[in-house]
Amino acid sequence: MKKLLIALGILLSNVCAHAQAFPNHNIQVVVPVAAGGGTDLLARNLSQRVGEILGQTLVVENRLGAGGNIGVEFVMKSKADGYTLLISPATIATNVAVYKKIPYDLVKDLQAITLIGQTGVVLVVHPSVKANNLKEFIELMKSKNGDMNYGSAGMGSPQHLQAEFFNQLVGLKSNHIPYKGQAQAMNDLIGGQLNYMFSPIQNALPQIQQGRLKALAVASAERHKAMPQVPTLNEQGYKGVELTNWFAVYAPINTPAAVVKKLNTAFIQAGKEPKMKEKLDTLGFESFFTTSEEATDFMRSEIVRWARVAAYAGIKAE
Repeated sequence: MKKLLIALGILLSNVCAHAQAFPNHNIQVVVPVAAGGGTDLLARNLSQRVGEILGQTLVVENRLGAGGNIGVEFVMKSKADGYTLLISPATIATNVAVYKKIPYDLVKDLQAITLIGQTGVVLVVHPSVKANNLKEFIELMKSKNGDMNYGSAGMGSPQHLQAEFFNQLVGLKSNHIPYKGQAQAMNDLIGGQLNYMFSPIQNALPQIQQGRLKALAVASAERHKAMPQVPTLNEQGYKGVELTNWFAVYAPINTPAAVVKKLNTAFIQAGKEPKMKEKLDTLGFESFFTTSEEATDFMRSEIVRWARVAAYAGIKAE
């Protein structure tokens, strides 16, 4: 027993020493999407400031492929020491719901560090759609008996799942037209080949402001400051319904708790600084930062929600 206690004491001492020394060299931050997009800009802005707080450089690397799964798998298989992190959009959870085979278990293989924030989602329609509010739109959907088209960034994408969630909510059906990316879908919506879409607000806002699209509902908890005239789903009778594109930071599972805490503290400090909040706001992000435990609980709830939507709609991505 004495030897066991001594061994445990040495182990705890080593863990504490590692946490105190962390970080003593560069930290790799994997982003599973292309450079230049919203997630990439978010990661690069945050990583620069977090690196300054920690006293080491955070090096952002884009690892693409398989809907983001390649980058996630790379981090999952990395050493659990805090020197390899992942900054990912919500696809990390929606992929669990729609891919038949996936190389990771979000809860068992990855340690959530913090939620970073979210971007709002808006229901937009082509100007030719004869509806000026959500009630009129739902009545129009009923009258069309499923003969309306919506677009998304691809099979199993967040836009696809959000639209199907809405369809299930109102008890109606419509035709899904998948595209290879959000931009292609948006172009066809503007061109009138599609009737409607659930879009990230920052993508749709310029088109709404120029009159190329009509906004019928914001899917977040509050109205968006750039279009205060557009009511939320909550205001239009769908209480508690929120659809957002969110972002989070992860490390491999079994990363020492003290290291997780140190990383969490650094990201929260960076995120709360006025200059950073202003920068993220300019990029279209509603920033907020959580504890590791809150982020983990949120992940679990998102996996359950989208698994139900995907199962009901028969959504499968390859």
